[in-house]
This record gives sequence, structure tokens and C-alpha cells, in this order.
Amino acid sequence: MDDTWERVGTHWNRFEPPDLLHTRAIGPISRDEFATALDVIEHHAKQGPIFWLVDLTHLDGIAPEARRLLSERDARAFLRGIVLIGGGFSQRVLATLAIKAVRLFWRHKTHVPFVFLADEREARAWIEAERRAHTGARARAPSNP
Repeated sequence: MDDTWERVGTHWNRFEPPDLLHTRAIGPISRDEFATALDVIEHHAKQGPIFWLVDLTHLDGIAPEARRLLSERDARAFLRGIVLIGGGFSQRVLATLAIKAVRLFWRHKTHVPFVFLADEREARAWIEAERRAHTGARARAPSNP
């Protein structure tokens, strides 16, 4: 695992091959910071969709303009799942509002699972289970003659 964190505004990202972007949200998230986060997701998803693990522990707001960005940029093709961890009541409320916006803008289309989990250990276990489940489903799919 690469232990190199990259800063985006006040937030931190680390990509862990083959398919995990770990973000630590610190302070409020602006539209520009969220746009950069989507750019980072797209960059790392060039080989295929990735998981996005977001630590909400120090999140302090999501600008309405950042939430509206979801109507302009559709990241579903780049994501296998979004896992949110940490944070108290206020951080979970903010994340829930963002998730509702995502579901509103992305309805009737490909589903990207969102889960709230207690900590990083649970998040990594969930991601590993998703990897195994989807790898197994591909292995069981009938081949075309």
C-alpha cells in the first residue's frame, strides 16, 4: 500500500491499488474541491471502476454548489461503491444530504452502492466482500460460444 497522501484544499486523498481511493474530508467541501475529487476519481478509474472510502470524521459542511455539481458530472461509471466512515451526527446528516442529491440526479440509472460504516476496518471488510462477490459473479457468468 502506498502511504503517500495528496492534498486537495484541506482534504487528503490516497490511492491504494488496484481500486481504492481513500479520502479524509477535513473542513467544508467547496465546489472546486469536489470537482477536483471527481477528477481524481476519473483519473484512478482509467483501468476500471474504483471504491471511494471517505472518512467524515472532520467534515464541516458541503457547499450547495458542490452538491449541485452532481447534476453536471456523473461519476457512476467510475465507481464500484462509496463507503462513508466516521463522523458524528452532523457529518452523517451532511453526507446523507449529498447522497440524496446523488440519488435524485442519478435515478433510473446504474446503481452505485453507498454504505455508512463505523470505521475503516469495517469499510475495508465491506470492500473486500464486494470484490469477492463481483469476482465470483464474473467467474460464474456463462461464456459465449
